[in-house]
Amino acid sequence: MQKPLDIAQRFRYDGNMMMQPRKPLVVAVIATNTVAGRAELRSVEMAAVDAGWALETIDPAQTGPDLTPFAPLLDKADGVIVRLHQYLASACGLVRPHIPVVLLDGLHERANAIVSCDNASVVDHAAKELLALGRQCHVFVPMPKARRWTAWRGRTFIAKIRAAGREAFVYEPKTEWGWSEERDALAKWLAALPRPMAVFAGNDMLAKFTLDACRDAGLEVPGDVAILGVNDDETLCLSTRPTLSSIRVDSEGGGRMAAELLGSLMDGGAARPRKTIPNLHYRTLGVARRGSTRRDDQGTDPRMAAGLDFIASHYGDPFIGVRDVAAAMGTGRRQSERLFRAGGKSIRERIEEKRLEHVRVLLKTTGLPLRQIARESGFASRPYLTRVFAKRFGMTPGEWRGENGPK
Repeated sequence: MQKPLDIAQRFRYDGNMMMQPRKPLVVAVIATNTVAGRAELRSVEMAAVDAGWALETIDPAQTGPDLTPFAPLLDKADGVIVRLHQYLASACGLVRPHIPVVLLDGLHERANAIVSCDNASVVDHAAKELLALGRQCHVFVPMPKARRWTAWRGRTFIAKIRAAGREAFVYEPKTEWGWSEERDALAKWLAALPRPMAVFAGNDMLAKFTLDACRDAGLEVPGDVAILGVNDDETLCLSTRPTLSSIRVDSEGGGRMAAELLGSLMDGGAARPRKTIPNLHYRTLGVARRGSTRRDDQGTDPRMAAGLDFIASHYGDPFIGVRDVAAAMGTGRRQSERLFRAGGKSIRERIEEKRLEHVRVLLKTTGLPLRQIARESGFASRPYLTRVFAKRFGMTPGEWRGENGPK
């Protein structure tokens, strides 16, 4: 059981010398240099407010992986959340043995509970999405340095593709090389494979790396090579040309799970048999389809591609319209509309579709108020969003969130 606190630890004096209950101190060791880390930290911060914790954060992306300077803080902690096992290895000697530790996205014997991405669901989405493109061969591009998750994703993806009767290959990184040499090697390797091909990259950074390698090799994306990443880091995915498709994962839900587990461990004590350690997975939310996996029915005309990429990058602006999309395409309004309608939908319908897609992601994964969701998704007002949403899905956003949102 957790070591009981003495009277001085359980209470503190306020400015009027009145005894007040001491807030539990939770320390979150989460690097914020990735979209997943930022999303998980955001959920932990919200949970700390709801639970009445005193939350302190350590960002190894800023401070470095050595947590020794934070020993006094970690020694006082009542609970700890650590993202990635390499940081837990540094923290475990600084946290008292009876203090509960929850690990996000990793494995370590010191963790009292583990929350990680549902890799099986990620691979299922990747295989289904890329097989639907009907490409001649399929490729997995892993991290240059060995990681348990990237090895599992690659192995399972290749098995699924081959089970579907398609050719599949895994790129083998030259881990002793630098990124420039690695990109040259990947470019030459991809150029020698059958085309058209589909690439599943281990994350969005690797998807961009693959896109750059394709450009070096003179391969057209998505014509010769379709590319799909993971995590849907919009800052990264929308900065490339073409924009990058990516599998969305519920990192905020992962942070929420970790906080809930830590709360139960702090309430009930961390000591428990190894076999009962919780190991939970946060869900996959679907695929954000962009230019790098554009299907034939979305148009291969470069003007159409430019228009779709513009919409993917600017749907959050409530003032964009046909004129703006046409300018991005380098065509007149009538010609741009003809190109879009040949693909089955008008420009305004494409913009609305993208906005509603984002609305559903926010409804499903966050507790944001509808007014803010409307603003972030490009709708002029909450009532207007409600009308459009109800017309499209047969229920209000609140009703949809009740059936599909965070539990």
